[in-house]
Amino acid sequence: MRHLRETDGSPVHRRHVHFHVTMCKDVSPLHDTLHAEASAAYLKLRDRQRAREDADDAATAASAGLLRTEVMVENAIREVDAAARKLDRKDPALAARRTIFPAGMGPMIKPDGQAQLDVLPALRIRMAPFADKGDMDDALASLDHAEMLHRASLETVNLAVAEVEMRFAEEREARRAVREQLASAHGRLRDHYKANPAAAEAFFLREKSAAQPKKKPSKSGSDPIGSSAAQPS
Repeated sequence: MRHLRETDGSPVHRRHVHFHVTMCKDVSPLHDTLHAEASAAYLKLRDRQRAREDADDAATAASAGLLRTEVMVENAIREVDAAARKLDRKDPALAARRTIFPAGMGPMIKPDGQAQLDVLPALRIRMAPFADKGDMDDALASLDHAEMLHRASLETVNLAVAEVEMRFAEEREARRAVREQLASAHGRLRDHYKANPAAAEAFFLREKSAAQPKKKPSKSGSDPIGSSAAQPS
C-alpha cells in the first residue's frame, strides 16, 4: 500500500480511496464495513473539493469585478481632470487643474484595490472649491458612483478570498480523513488475512512506476561478458 502524503492533491486521494471502495464491495462483513467507511470519506472529500473549486470560481469573478470598478474610478478621475481643464480655459486664474492635481493625474489613477480608495478623500478636498463650477458637479457625481461600486467590489473580493481559504481548509481536513481511513483499513485487512498479510494489498491502489528503459543490444553482436558459450580449444 502506498501511504498518501499531506502534499498529495485531492485527485490522488480520491483515486486511491475510490479504488479501495470498489475493491471492498461484497467480499465479507469486514469488507462491507470498510466499504461504508471509505465511501463516506470519499464523498466528503469529493464535496469539499467541489466546494473549494466553486469558491475559486467565485473569487475569480470577484477579482474581475474589482478590476472593472477600478477602471470606473479611473475614468471618473479623468472626468474631473477634463472638467478642471475646461474651467481653466474659461478662467485661467482659477488654476483648477493645478489645484486638484498638484502632482498630475498619475498618482490618482495608479493605485489599485484599497489604495485606489485611499487617495480619494484628499482629492475631494482639493475639488471642493470648484464643486459648483462648470461640469465639476457632474464629474463629482460620477466619482461618487464609481467609488461606491469599487468599495462594494473590494468587499466582495475580501469575502471571496476568505471563503476560498475556509473551503481549502475543509478540503485538507477531508484529505486527512481519507489518509487515516486507508491506513486503518490496511491494518484491519492485514489482521483479517493474518495467515497471508500480503493479501491485504489487493484492496489498495498500486500506482505503476515509470517504465525502465530497455537495454540496447550490442552493436558487435558478440557474447556478453561471462557467457557460458563453449570456447574453441
